[in-house]
This record gives sequence, structure tokens and C-alpha cells, in this order.
Amino acid sequence: MAEFYQIEDLKELCDKYLSKIEYNLSNVLQLIETSSKYSLIQMNGPIQTFIFQNFANLAKFDDFLNADKSIIKEIVAMESNLSKYHELMFQCIYEWSENQAIKKQQLSNDETFNMKDAIKTEMQELLPNIQFKKMKLTFLKDYIVPKGFLFTYVELADILKNPNPDARVTISNSLGKSIYCDLSRKQNYEIELIKSINGRESDNKHSVFIYWDTNCVKPTPCPLKKRDGVQWYLIYFDDGDIGVRQSSKLDHDSYFLIAEMFAEKDFDVTRNCKIKLE
Repeated sequence: MAEFYQIEDLKELCDKYLSKIEYNLSNVLQLIETSSKYSLIQMNGPIQTFIFQNFANLAKFDDFLNADKSIIKEIVAMESNLSKYHELMFQCIYEWSENQAIKKQQLSNDETFNMKDAIKTEMQELLPNIQFKKMKLTFLKDYIVPKGFLFTYVELADILKNPNPDARVTISNSLGKSIYCDLSRKQNYEIELIKSINGRESDNKHSVFIYWDTNCVKPTPCPLKKRDGVQWYLIYFDDGDIGVRQSSKLDHDSYFLIAEMFAEKDFDVTRNCKIKLE
């Protein structure tokens, strides 16, 4: 009604209310559709956080395979933030596309129906957002190559060239929970720095941040800006130490943001956190 009568204040109240409700596997797909249809901004952060934390379970949910294409497009558009799920994302949209193709085949009377062409048609709009360069070479060879009919020879050759150029940083707490981020090859200084503390326990004695004593030279200026919906950042501290801090605690500009970090489940700062570079 707010959209129909163009009552922006009411629409904003709806957006605010929907951004604070409890998200679950049963309602999130409908909420994604609602957010997209009515351009509701405040919902974006909570939706992205829920999708990241629960994507593996959502992918197994029956409603995912039968979701409208517009919803799948919205989820795939979030793919750059789902740093742990590059391979799983491709598998899921392929299975979704295959399911759509099977439905069309069942409704078709065409005896020459080509399943591969139907799957390719479903996937064409989704493929540009898939981060093939961040996938492991073994996955590309075992899963992507057998589905080479989706690509031209040039496209497939490009996908197989220099796979997974990024370094993945994982920080695990003493409760077995982790946060992740990807560093690009342009961040070679940070990659080498984390290599020097790879596998080391943190030096933190605080409950709100984690750090490793490195005394490195903090670069300037910081190209990364805080973004709504991101809870954790890999950062340089003022004294050159490297570590992790919650976004809500970054209350001034002296922190250098290295990368956005995401938690598969709720993550808490504990003693004896470990950092790992893959």
C-alpha cells in the first residue's frame, strides 16, 4: 500500500520493521523478493548476514531449488561477500538451473528437447557474478570442466588460468568458531605479514578485539570504507599490530581496514585465537 500510494514515510517504517524481524530458512527467500521488489534498503544488511551465516543450509532447503529466478539472482549478486562459498554457490545455481530445465522438459512435448541447452539458458544471467578465479583448481577440474558446455572454449580456458589467486585468512576462536576473508594478490604485503604469524595464537587480553604483535609499518591512506552489514574487519592498529575488531567498535579513522571478515556462525572474541593463511 505504501508503494502504491507513494507514501515514503510509511514505506521506510515497513523497511525498518522488516529489517529487525527474525530471519529463518522459511522466510528469507520471500523477504529477499520483497526487499528487491520494493527497493527496501535497511533489509539488505540483515539479509546478507543471514545468507552468509546460513548459506550451506539454505542451499539444501527444498524451497531454494524451486525459488523464482529473481530471488536466485539477488543471492548470486551477494556472491562476492560469500567468501567461503564460491564453489558451493556454483554447485547450487547449477542444481537450481537443472531443476528448472527438468520442469520445462516435463511440460514440453518436444521430443528433441536439449537438456544442456536448457540448463545453459537458465544460467546465462547468473554466471557473470560467479567468482571462478577464487575457486580451487581441483574443483575447477572435477566440477567445472565436465560442465564445459556452459562456456565457450575461450571462456573455459580463461577460467582455468591462474585459479584462486587470493589468499584466504581464517581466524578461529577457542570455541571452534571462525571468521574469514580473502586478500587479493595486490595485498602482497599483508599476505607476507600474515605468513609470518601463520598458526600463531593471538596476543589479545581484551574481549572486543584480537591482535597479533607485528610492529609493521601501517600504510596510508586506507582505501576500504566501513559498510553496513559487515560485523568484522581485519585491520592494522595504531601501533602497527594486525588484528580483528568489530565494526561497531571502529569509532575513529585511525584504524586501517584491510578486509571485510564474515562469520559462518556468531563469532566471539576469546583468548588463544589462531590465524591461518590458505
